[in-house]
Amino acid sequence: MEKTLNEQLLEKIRLLQKKTMRRPMGMRHMHGMHRPPMPEGFPMKGHPEGEPHKHHPHRFPRERILAEILDAGEQGIHQKELAERRGVNPSSMSELIDKLEADRYIERTVDPADKRATLITLTEKGKARAWEVMDERAAYAENIFRSLTEDEKKTLLDLLDKITAEEE
Repeated sequence: MEKTLNEQLLEKIRLLQKKTMRRPMGMRHMHGMHRPPMPEGFPMKGHPEGEPHKHHPHRFPRERILAEILDAGEQGIHQKELAERRGVNPSSMSELIDKLEADRYIERTVDPADKRATLITLTEKGKARAWEVMDERAAYAENIFRSLTEDEKKTLLDLLDKITAEEE
């Protein structure tokens, strides 16, 4: 599935966030490195006074996993590959997959080509929700980048590619 320019930009920004959040091992516990959680119901910038911050739906791991499985196509995706793509350890991914399976969004099957591997595919309910997530993501991206021209978006994507390129 080909991604729109807006979706590509969001993806690069997420990659940049991941890249900049990595800290050397010795710095993980330095004073001031971890921001304390915001109090429950704390109003956030851009929200009316007194209205608590609400996350956008595609930020939740479950929602992102459904979109990732949809991107993988009808053949599904190996559970191990899904964990690697999402940057989640296998045990955490297994817990998320268990919940999605219990809610009947996904099905697990043994890969006929490799009996040790598990393939994850979307159920009809899962496909419907995954498409909703993709639509929400597209609307979110459109809203964020609405003030940029197509040329400005391409330039920004080129710059983000340059920033996020792995060191060779």
